Amino acid sequence: MLLRTVFGPLFLFLTISRAQLTNGTVLNSEIDTFINNLLTEWNSPAGLSIAVVRRDASSEDGWNVETRGYGNAKADGSKITADTLFALGSDSKLFDTLATGLLISNKSLNTPIDWTTKIGSIIPEWELMDPIASNLTSIIDLMSHRTGLPRHDLSLSANKTNLDLIKHLKYLRPSTEFRETFQYCNLGYIVLSYLPTALLPGNPSLAAYRANASGNLADGFAREGDSTMNPINTTGTHAIPFWLQTGGDDGETSAYSLPLIVTWLKVLLSNGVNPATNETVIPTDVLNMVTSGISVWPFSTDGNGETFPELSVATYGGGQYRATYRGHGDIYGFNSLITRFPNEGAGVVVLSNDNLDMVDVVRYRIFDQLFDLEPPVDWKSRVEQLYVGTAEAVSEAVSTHRSVNATPPTGGFEKLVGNYTNLGYTSFELCQIVPTPVSASDGCTELAATMNSTWSAFVDPAVPMFALTWDLGASQYVKLAHFDGDVFNVTGWSGKPTGNPSSPLWAFDAGFAGTIVEFGVGADGNVGFGFQGGIWGAGVNVPDPNGDTAEERAEIWFTGPP
Repeated sequence: MLLRTVFGPLFLFLTISRAQLTNGTVLNSEIDTFINNLLTEWNSPAGLSIAVVRRDASSEDGWNVETRGYGNAKADGSKITADTLFALGSDSKLFDTLATGLLISNKSLNTPIDWTTKIGSIIPEWELMDPIASNLTSIIDLMSHRTGLPRHDLSLSANKTNLDLIKHLKYLRPSTEFRETFQYCNLGYIVLSYLPTALLPGNPSLAAYRANASGNLADGFAREGDSTMNPINTTGTHAIPFWLQTGGDDGETSAYSLPLIVTWLKVLLSNGVNPATNETVIPTDVLNMVTSGISVWPFSTDGNGETFPELSVATYGGGQYRATYRGHGDIYGFNSLITRFPNEGAGVVVLSNDNLDMVDVVRYRIFDQLFDLEPPVDWKSRVEQLYVGTAEAVSEAVSTHRSVNATPPTGGFEKLVGNYTNLGYTSFELCQIVPTPVSASDGCTELAATMNSTWSAFVDPAVPMFALTWDLGASQYVKLAHFDGDVFNVTGWSGKPTGNPSSPLWAFDAGFAGTIVEFGVGADGNVGFGFQGGIWGAGVNVPDPNGDTAEERAEIWFTGPP
């Protein structure tokens, strides 16, 4: 999800200069043609649900709302309607910060809190590896991504509750000093989402299974192929199950319809006042706080090191970033961006059930139409160029093949087989697949059979290979293919249903391209291996770990057999 990395999956708070809102229709035939052509040219079986919201004193209720649905909600061809539910991903971070603000405003709490309240004073299980960050992290540090902790998204699992994840934070390696730099970290928002439970026991949370049970949940769509491919050019597109469903009620990401998001946007544009009742539902000071510029968002570039001229430097408050245009949220299979222009009393909602970055292309085209900005910027071509450039760069990074003269790992291949663990992540058995071992555990025998049948395309009999299975992130299977010495290349994927009995599964790429693991002896004297190559998601301008040992160079270290 390229521009999700470039621009970030956030609620956007924008200002714009040198332009006035158009008096005409925004979602007109020109926009319809643009979006329909985009869906066709990018081979998308999915669709978009869009709203443009403007204050309008001449209308009966004071608002001008335009909505449109384009394309398909489901793999069976069902069209997008007003009732279609979309996953919002990180757009829901603003829900977290505003809910936290409501807790702060609630003076009847047994334990009153404020934005500077230390997390350890609210959640007894809270602890980070860095003792300074552990003791000093406040609500405002979590919401502005400045704890020193990188994303560590790979540690997420459908089988972990929010409290499980909080208990395991102390085992995750930080990538910077406390408050040193902005590092987008979903785990911080998982902690924030737990605050209502910690302070108001019995408080219910939104759950994905309710969205599924409604029958209105859109199918998310994702592309088949690895990260070295340009996703626009891939032909294998599949519906993908809703992310992180456990069937429980412990804070899974839920889904929302366009009319509900329009109401939400109206409240935000009205400074926290419900326009239907004139009742303040979000205190002004809470809105001001989460909109404030606390951290500098490292706005990325066009792929050549140059910033896009239409976009200003951004600041991040809580669940949204603030910038100017010309003068977001994502979840596997879904993308969403909700943007508001508070000075102009306008907002734009773009919801998509495709993992391509068409939401960025569409929203910027709508901005140009909304403000009569001529000529419209060709964001479609820009994104296509970014896809091509990124695919070429990743392909080049992983194109080095194993030499025929490659040396074996220290101590030999057979010494690497065994059980490995990282308390912040999980435990697993590492199995030898190529060459076939003389003997193997029952679990490894079963995994080898699966690899050689269902996933034979991932097995090269000429390259020594190990594999494991776990339930972390987007990866169900992980393959370690020997490169040289103690270094192995990494591939990760999950098996997703195709609905075709003759070929029931397809491989959903976990995005490990460019990642390696290095084996070595850890500080505990045991064999172990560490992931390297940015898999922990530290962000831009954060140096890689370094040191004299494989463990010191690791972003994530798994301890293995003695």
